[in-house]
Amino acid sequence: MDNDEFLILRSGEANGLVTPQEALDAIEDAWRDYATHRQVLSTPPALGLKGQGATFKVKGAVLPGASLAGFRMIADAPEAARDWFWLADSATGRPLAMMDEYWLHCLRTAATGALAAKLLARPGATTAALIGAGRIAAHLPACLAAALPGITDLHVAARRTEAVEEFVAKAPTDLTLKLHAAPSVADAVRDADIVITITAATETFLDASMVKPGATVIGLGDIELHADLLGWANRFVVDDLVFALTIGNVGAWIASGAHTAEAVTARLDADVGQIVGGAKPGRTGDSENIVAIIQGMAIGDLALAALAWRKARLRRLGIRVNLGEPANPQLRGPTPRRNRAILR
Repeated sequence: MDNDEFLILRSGEANGLVTPQEALDAIEDAWRDYATHRQVLSTPPALGLKGQGATFKVKGAVLPGASLAGFRMIADAPEAARDWFWLADSATGRPLAMMDEYWLHCLRTAATGALAAKLLARPGATTAALIGAGRIAAHLPACLAAALPGITDLHVAARRTEAVEEFVAKAPTDLTLKLHAAPSVADAVRDADIVITITAATETFLDASMVKPGATVIGLGDIELHADLLGWANRFVVDDLVFALTIGNVGAWIASGAHTAEAVTARLDADVGQIVGGAKPGRTGDSENIVAIIQGMAIGDLALAALAWRKARLRRLGIRVNLGEPANPQLRGPTPRRNRAILR
């Protein structure tokens, strides 16, 4: 497939194109770009639009090292949600691809949470807890195993016991960690070195009294973590502060009056890009309590979409449309085997 052809990956065609290890590498490289250039996210980070029935949201990013840019486009409608990614050459603006991104987005969220765990977990961590048993959570065991091979046990809890049992039963059999169905959130997190939450909860369910000292708490959902965890934490990390102040757990803290935006900003120790790039440390001591709020930024979506695009071209997947625009010679040639080279 030549680079003057526009690629369309229809619903499900991107599924399985990216492995958990590849996702971790790609997202870590993307955050390294963020650390170097900083201005890689759209302004604002997310743009919303109300339709007659559907609600639309657009999030954009650029990968300067790869000369690629793109936008994640979400449409939430009563009957279904649609999630697509538009990929372009950031030097010329020429469109490269449009792909169904739902599966990639789930992997991106899980891999970003696992990357945060890798950066922030105490050395020698062996036990983790996962609160949530949905489609994003399904990617977390493999991502966590790839990020932290020393994790031996993952305790899973969710609102419905039957969902947890099904989740554990369907887990891949080749994982290096063992999954356990926990009877409650409290039981799952009690001895966990790492706690990751990804749920559709509408009320907080995890507070500081439930977590052991020295743990790393990573919130991936919207309303999950009690505001007292900010006081419990010795270090506080986000992926993007501007975005975090408006939605998710931090946004909920501010909306409830538990914390102000100014207080949250003053408490911030680092963002993920600063830690990946070496500008700021992650964990600085074994006994530190760490809270990380990870909303998932479009730079991660772009990294995985770029990788899926490269692989789909090699495998001749999808529909190809000749747009009649000149190709960028820098984007031609065979795809390197190593993932890190693909995005550079």
